Amino acid sequence: MRQSPYRREKKSLNAEMNVVPYIDVMLVLLVIFMVTAPLLITGVDVDLPKEQTNTMSQSQLPIIVSLTASGELFISYENNIDMPISEPELINTLSNLQTQNSNTGKPPVQVIINADQNNQYGAIMTLMASLQQAGIEKVGLLTGAPLPTPSL
Repeated sequence: MRQSPYRREKKSLNAEMNVVPYIDVMLVLLVIFMVTAPLLITGVDVDLPKEQTNTMSQSQLPIIVSLTASGELFISYENNIDMPISEPELINTLSNLQTQNSNTGKPPVQVIINADQNNQYGAIMTLMASLQQAGIEKVGLLTGAPLPTPSL
């Protein structure tokens, strides 16, 4: 029997992935990051505003870690109020409290940083890194009341 002239020839399937569109997308993303990266590096002096903010959940009293302008650390939790503490002791204490809470089924430890406004940014970031080492996930920053707005 003769084959029909209208019959299609069956070709084998091409199982290779077409990566050209992915390369195009990656090149566009690379250009975007190259353009925006210099903007992220430069800093601008800002005077942060004082505003009313939401408070942390009150199901458990937070631990307050105070950092003075001279770099001294103090911790307040449960019946211990403003105890002087070193950074390694702080990490151990917070790790122990976090472990106790997880073993008893309590929510994770909440920490509030009470830092003097004259502290260097690096000192506060070092403190936050120490809190992260201790396994603390919820950290807040304690602020003063907002300044009243002048009436005109």
